[in-house]
Amino acid sequence: MEAVYKIYCASYDHALQLVESYRRDPRLQEEILDTLNATVPHTGASDLSFFLVMPVQRVTKYPLLLGKILENTPSSASAHSALEAAARAMAQVNANINEYKRRREVATKYTKAEHLTLRARLARLNTHSIAKKTTRLSRLLLHEAGIVAKTEDKEYDDLEEKFQCVASSVATLKENMASYLGHLEAFLLPSPHQCDLQMEQGPAQQHRRLSQLLQSSVFPEFRQRVDRLVWQPLCSLSDMLEGPQQLVKKRLDKLLDYEEIQERKSEMGSVSYDEEAAMNTYLAINDLLVAELPRFNQVAVQLLGQILRSFSALQLDLAAQVLHHAEKELQQV
Repeated sequence: MEAVYKIYCASYDHALQLVESYRRDPRLQEEILDTLNATVPHTGASDLSFFLVMPVQRVTKYPLLLGKILENTPSSASAHSALEAAARAMAQVNANINEYKRRREVATKYTKAEHLTLRARLARLNTHSIAKKTTRLSRLLLHEAGIVAKTEDKEYDDLEEKFQCVASSVATLKENMASYLGHLEAFLLPSPHQCDLQMEQGPAQQHRRLSQLLQSSVFPEFRQRVDRLVWQPLCSLSDMLEGPQQLVKKRLDKLLDYEEIQERKSEMGSVSYDEEAAMNTYLAINDLLVAELPRFNQVAVQLLGQILRSFSALQLDLAAQVLHHAEKELQQV
């Protein structure tokens, strides 16, 4: 239950934004209303938000319902201990869902890549931000110099290393595919079959026919398939990496803040509310990455493997087509 509900509850606000965007499309909104009236007329629902809120309300009711049942169950009843365990379990489930939602909200704040102009970046600078960046840089230099020990987290470090390896592989493949497609475009520009060979018949004309077929049909079709089955999925995978990359980068910044505040806390015994919030932000980002990077890495590697297999299959198919058409012409020589 927790695995399902925590994803749903964390995505609830985003779902409401989608519903709001549907309202701006009259035709889509009309289709949604027609579907609701045809399938669940008894609810009187005017849009999807009526149904979207139900699971969110339901999961919070379970502890209350179990608690009420427990109140009305004698302690001597055989079901009493099982009800106690169920009530505790569902209370913990709700706590875990709320914590996961909080982590996701913190992460969402930092996963959007910002493409700011130099002027916009300068406008953001103030005394506080400059002091924060200076403190981080100083601490990073102390790490590199070995003066201050880094916070060790082998589990996270292993996950980040694999993630960076995947990101590097995707970036390299995307660069190589862009170059490959550029060369393919250049290759398709010449039209040798349009040149006048001053030969009326024989192998020269057969070569012309084969060249015309390849240039007008086989190679353009191959290019379209590469674009659809390799290039577009590769670009989508590259875009998917942006959010986690931003979060990994932000984790390092927050870790430097966390270490600085921890030192101050050990010296003074307490920290301010803002400093406590900054520490919690680091912990939330770190916990979320440790929980979700394994799955993300696994899916990214699967997608990357599928893209490479598609490209290999397309190359084999192209070679088979060219050979087939060439053999047909060779039979006539």
